[in-house]
Amino acid sequence: MARWYEMLFPVLEELNIGYVAFSPLANGFLSAKYGKDSRFEPGTDYRSVMPQFTPEAVEQNRKLLELLDTAAREKHSTPGRISLAWMLCKKPYLVPIPGTRKSDRLQENAGAVEIKLTEEEIAVLDRQIDSMEMSDVFGGTSVQRFYEPAKNAG
Repeated sequence: MARWYEMLFPVLEELNIGYVAFSPLANGFLSAKYGKDSRFEPGTDYRSVMPQFTPEAVEQNRKLLELLDTAAREKHSTPGRISLAWMLCKKPYLVPIPGTRKSDRLQENAGAVEIKLTEEEIAVLDRQIDSMEMSDVFGGTSVQRFYEPAKNAG
C-alpha cells in the first residue's frame, strides 16, 4: 500500500543493492482476512491503532481488496500470496519480509514463490493500483528530504 520506495529503484539497480520491504502485507491487511467489523484488543494488538484497520479505511480500500481477490482467483491462490508474489516478481532485488505467529500463515506466505506474474500482469496491477485512492497505512510515510541546505545567517 505504501509504494514511495519505488522511486529508489533506479539507484538500487545502478548500485546493485537489494531492498527489504517493510510489512509487505500491511500488517496483515492485504491478506484480506480482516474486514470493517474486525476488532483488535487495544494495548495488546498493535493493529488496534493502525490506520488501515479502521472501518472507514477498510471501506476506502475496498477496490484494492477486490483487485487482490480477483487476481487470487485467476491464479487459484490467495490475496496475501498475490501481494507477496507481486513484490517477488516485480524486481529481483525486492525481498518482502512478512511476519506471522501462525504456521498456516507462514505456509501461505511461503507459497507466494510458486506464483509467477508476467511483466504484463504486474503492469496491469500497477496501473490499477495507481488509479485508486487508498487509506493511510502504518509505516507508509514517504521519504522526506534528509538534507536541507543551511541558510545564510543574516
